[in-house]
Amino acid sequence: MSLNLWIQAPNMDVVRPMFNLSRFLYEGACNYDARWVWKRIEKGQLGDPKWERAELLGALKEEFETRLSSGQSIRSIQSYVSSVSLFIDYLESHQHSFSLNELETSYLMYADYLFIESHKKYKKIGKLTVYRQASTLSALFGSILDIHDGARLLRRTRIKFPPRVKKSVSKDAEKQNLEATFKLGHFLADLTAGLSVESIMGGLPVTIPVRPGLVNNDQVQLFSSRRNLAWISKPRKTWSSSQKSNYPNILRLRQPVSSINGTSRWSLVNLRIQAEFLMFIAQTGMSLEQAKALEYGALKYKPLSDSWHVQCFKKRRQGEVSFKIYKSYKAAFGRYRNFISYFFPDSDVLFPQFDSTAGVVSQSRRGISTLSGLRQVVKEYNIPWVPPRALRNTRVNWLLRRSGDPELTADMAQHTKEVLKDRYERPSQQRAMVEITRFWSKHDPIQLGELKGSLIASECDGRPEANDDKPKSVVEPNCVNPSGCLWCSHRRDLDSEDYVWSLASMRYLKTIEAGLNVTPKAVPADEVVRRISDMIAWYRNSTPERAQWVFEAEQRIAEGAYHSNWSPIIEFLES
Repeated sequence: MSLNLWIQAPNMDVVRPMFNLSRFLYEGACNYDARWVWKRIEKGQLGDPKWERAELLGALKEEFETRLSSGQSIRSIQSYVSSVSLFIDYLESHQHSFSLNELETSYLMYADYLFIESHKKYKKIGKLTVYRQASTLSALFGSILDIHDGARLLRRTRIKFPPRVKKSVSKDAEKQNLEATFKLGHFLADLTAGLSVESIMGGLPVTIPVRPGLVNNDQVQLFSSRRNLAWISKPRKTWSSSQKSNYPNILRLRQPVSSINGTSRWSLVNLRIQAEFLMFIAQTGMSLEQAKALEYGALKYKPLSDSWHVQCFKKRRQGEVSFKIYKSYKAAFGRYRNFISYFFPDSDVLFPQFDSTAGVVSQSRRGISTLSGLRQVVKEYNIPWVPPRALRNTRVNWLLRRSGDPELTADMAQHTKEVLKDRYERPSQQRAMVEITRFWSKHDPIQLGELKGSLIASECDGRPEANDDKPKSVVEPNCVNPSGCLWCSHRRDLDSEDYVWSLASMRYLKTIEAGLNVTPKAVPADEVVRRISDMIAWYRNSTPERAQWVFEAEQRIAEGAYHSNWSPIIEFLES
């Protein structure tokens, strides 16, 4: 008995061993690589085929081919086959039925198994992986069994999308994140400007000047192949015999050409398009999958002042969405459109790619599907890599921080406010500090116009009122005795180096006073010293800048330079 279980589709020009579902007829085949399992099958190591599985595998083959014909990518089908392989392995190991009539029951048992595995103390599979696996199989099996989306299989399981734990981002971390993003952006801008039609067709290597300080020697050199050709610049006597024999051929390949056909310069074209893809996401804020699927002819451009208003159809929203090509990006995007018109005159996608066959537009993948070439170049020149999703996330949070308006930011990111807060917004220490400052500025009972200088160089409104934590031995706040200011609820500390110096000087003065009392018991001056030390410790531990203020103040005290508020009395006591 023979059975054709090869997944086939129009325009599939590459034979992929993993698309031969016939191997799943043999028990244990899913534990081996699809490329080599047939050697074991032919030797009889996996036994006879289990024909009772044929109906299920035939239904899966038909489903995969339908999805390919409707436009789904080969990469997606590969992912589906991998999920099915894990499902089959479960059915084998637990001796469950492969009958198509019992597929729904088998799926629910598998989902429960995944749920339990992901909740074990020492789990080997994460909750997000489990959700993706169960969701993929739910869609496949639901289509095969003709189950309506409203009653899809996943909803009948205990598996839920795991909530993402949002970790706070410190001010320094936000700064580093933006610095990495800006550095990558500068590199991409210089890279795309240097990879023009003329430079790609001209002599190799392509030498691209970049802005000062970005990379060593302020330039990038690119060959049409990612092979390491650094040996060419070394003395000939250090070359190996193979390098010497290859040099004439490499020299020929480095000469200018009139066409990239028959050359490997397609890799430079792909590199330029991958860099443009990242820049496009950073500029427009479009999602990764939506940007990949953009059709070149489907974009509608409308002049809007110095920018372009662009409209396209978004399947997930089932309607048109729009984005702006801003003035600063407009010229660069125009040059990119001319670039792809030259190398891809008949392309129907905005970000096309060449296959490894020189000069042949990719048939196995519709448009851009990988950024591996760009990532390799970025890594080679020690530029921080920011993935597309992280790049878009950074853009959204930067807009939110600058505008402080969730509704405006959500609209610019083409999302609802709920999706923005749930999926994109990161807790920001800097933004929290700004919001807290605004809140207290608005609700502080002491208005700014009422503040005036206090006895210890801070600010207050001149209405003394003691805090609840004031020690009994310390004088009540009275706007006469400086020690009382430290426990006054109307005191407002200043964020300045001069104020820290004043506190350090006052602490030194109170240390002298405490030393004049020859008694084993604590005196009020001891409480004051402790209070000021706590205040100074806060400044030291808050930011590097404030820590420097504390260091400078303590150095001045050690050198005998005291704040003018306290120097006369300190000098009197010391004399």
